[in-house]
Amino acid sequence: MTLRKKTLSLLISALMVVALIAVGPVISAQSNYPSRPITWIVAWSAGGGTDTASRVFVSFLEKELGVRIDVHNITGGGGAIGYTAAKQALPNGYTMTTIQSDLPKQSAMALSDLRVSDYDIIGSWSSQSPILAVAANSPWQTLDDFIEDARKNPGKYRIGVSDLGGVHHQPVVLLEEGAGIKLRAVSHEGAPQATPALLGGNLDIVSTWVKQTTPYVEEGQMRYLAYFGDRRLEEFPDVPTVKELGYDIVWHSPYGFGVPHGVSDEVKEVLTAAMQRVWENPEFLARVKDIGHVLLPLNGEEYTELLNQIETDIARVVELMAQAEN
Repeated sequence: MTLRKKTLSLLISALMVVALIAVGPVISAQSNYPSRPITWIVAWSAGGGTDTASRVFVSFLEKELGVRIDVHNITGGGGAIGYTAAKQALPNGYTMTTIQSDLPKQSAMALSDLRVSDYDIIGSWSSQSPILAVAANSPWQTLDDFIEDARKNPGKYRIGVSDLGGVHHQPVVLLEEGAGIKLRAVSHEGAPQATPALLGGNLDIVSTWVKQTTPYVEEGQMRYLAYFGDRRLEEFPDVPTVKELGYDIVWHSPYGFGVPHGVSDEVKEVLTAAMQRVWENPEFLARVKDIGHVLLPLNGEEYTELLNQIETDIARVVELMAQAEN
């Protein structure tokens, strides 16, 4: 079976699932919404980072809404299959989907014709940002040390990323441009796989997640050089942000949700109010911290603006990657 046929088959199956679980009329303003279980689509595999973050939020949201929310993992096509299934569902408030930076990536990297505007964005709840880390025995004590050395040795140093052009690689490409350096990006199947390669001497530096590498830092096997977030981490207050070191780069991997375009304003108001109550729940804030995220309480308009900016930033990354290949 060709890749195109396989993708089409997955999409048809996904749409059949949505048709079965989300059937129902478009609700009116007089409806007692929500009055039955809601379907929540995650475009990535169960147990992964997106799935975990989604289930944390969903567990609190369903309490606020007073109905069960069933999470369905509809995977394939780099997220396109799940997003398309959500886009094609009835706009009645009974199908939602996690929306993160891989949605604007679809159009920016020409992966599909999906756009942020295909959905009514309700808001976001958390985010995480990559962090640059080295082995404890690395000669570089600071990001400036690394950049100074990299400028003298273009193309010499290997940086581990989860996938080329992915969320860990994207800010690195911008840093290469801003700092005037050239690195060799090495792709791994997820951030955790890059850590053993770093510790084994097969990488010089990694762009990774804080949560997945904190144990190695606490055990003295790794050190953090700089963080791509907009402020220093509470857990590691001595680690500077890339921006405060003079490079205008802040990179978020946000987590939020939306519904198919065309859902009534009344339904969106109900969902927005419930989301805002979740933001204020101390237990939810603790769970966000547990999974290595920071709170990102943006409403629909604010989150849409952020997603559109991410699309612009990724398009710039794609342009720089293309230039580097020539």
